[in-house]
Amino acid sequence: MEEMKYKDMIELIYQAEEKTLDEKIKQANKKIKEKIKDIDIEKLLENTSKPSDLNKTLEKIEENYSIKIAQYTKEFYKQGFIDGVNLIINCIKP
Repeated sequence: MEEMKYKDMIELIYQAEEKTLDEKIKQANKKIKEKIKDIDIEKLLENTSKPSDLNKTLEKIEENYSIKIAQYTKEFYKQGFIDGVNLIINCIKP
């Protein structure tokens, strides 16, 4: 039997946990909903002549994505740590 590469093992773990990760993303979206700032697209379109309003809206968009990315990274890190510990425990078991 050909020796499995570490990268392949990580891919297999990801595939096995894909539904769990998707659920964690949904839960993370619920957690951050109140942190995300509303962006009024209609108002933005009306005020396109004001660069300051457009700039403020773009800053809100950037902040929203930063919040989402931070929460997703946190959830993935926690799940990766749990998966890593479980993998070690399974490898140690006789």
